[in-house]
Amino acid sequence: MDSLIRRKVLFLFRELAGYFVTCVEELASTGNFDVEVVYWPVNAQAPLTLAAVSGVKWIPKEEWNRNEAIQLDLAGVYSCVVVSGWGDPDYNVFAKSKGKSKRILAFDTQWYNSLKMLFGSQWMKWTMKGYYHGAWVPGDRQAKLARAMGFSLSEIATGFYVADLEGIAYSNRTGNSNDFKIGFVSRLVKEKGFPGVLEGMMDVLNDNTNWQVHVWGTGPLMDAMPRHDQIFYHGFTQPKDLKKVWSDLDVFVLASEYEPWGVVVHEAAGAGLPIIATTAVGAADAFVDHGKNGWVFPVGDTSLVCKALLELFQMSTEDRAEMRAISLEKSSLISIDQWCNTIKNWTS
Repeated sequence: MDSLIRRKVLFLFRELAGYFVTCVEELASTGNFDVEVVYWPVNAQAPLTLAAVSGVKWIPKEEWNRNEAIQLDLAGVYSCVVVSGWGDPDYNVFAKSKGKSKRILAFDTQWYNSLKMLFGSQWMKWTMKGYYHGAWVPGDRQAKLARAMGFSLSEIATGFYVADLEGIAYSNRTGNSNDFKIGFVSRLVKEKGFPGVLEGMMDVLNDNTNWQVHVWGTGPLMDAMPRHDQIFYHGFTQPKDLKKVWSDLDVFVLASEYEPWGVVVHEAAGAGLPIIATTAVGAADAFVDHGKNGWVFPVGDTSLVCKALLELFQMSTEDRAEMRAISLEKSSLISIDQWCNTIKNWTS
């Protein structure tokens, strides 16, 4: 790409996340792109801080002028527009306008073998697919849905969700310490397996008094979470501060009942942690090799979570080191550079 040509990219987004903010800032830092991001109100329970960055304009949804943006697109101002999902009526109106940009549909909905999914994908194929030039999804489960919606393999890119691993603290705990630390990083909602997963761990915690459970996150179930001397709740933590906590953990658990992807699994892999996740977690496909660097268990089966924790706790130092090495290797499968290159390819 000619370094003298600056292209403008518009993201019509929903709730922002720290890893997405980092990707946008990295894209702008290349010097070839100006980026506008329209976003829904920041979640009050996860108050992400947005810094002023050269080349990036953050626009709250309530301040965005849809019709003005359509006119700018008709004039050729935007090279690429990435629309997050199909649930915002204003974003859909923009997508259906006849602008000059390359339109990309981004989503994280997984493909399921069901009549509802079959009919839903065909409805999207008939009503929305024709307005887009490509689909950008996190992984293979979402790519299957994109194919069902009518996108060809060449029109689908994966790696839409990518963790910011720069500066993440690496865990090299040997298992010889006096405590065994289990980490959860998640909103405290039923979809993430709370409070059931912790309730199911009470007996194993009582039997292993040197174990600790640390939970970073907040949510509507905070008051319903079990209280125990070995469980510690840390509340919401800004992404830059969260990077520091991984080095003090022995294992990461994501017990979600519903989890289209789960960037936090990528972060845990980047910290070199063994990972325990449910079959609902899309990111487990990429970052967890069952029995090698972690365990994947059926949704709701907390007995298997406890079994995996006991197995890890009893492992030799050498076996734990091997698990950490595999997690680190897998964490490099998706990168921010690849994310930026996807945009470059669509605007070249």
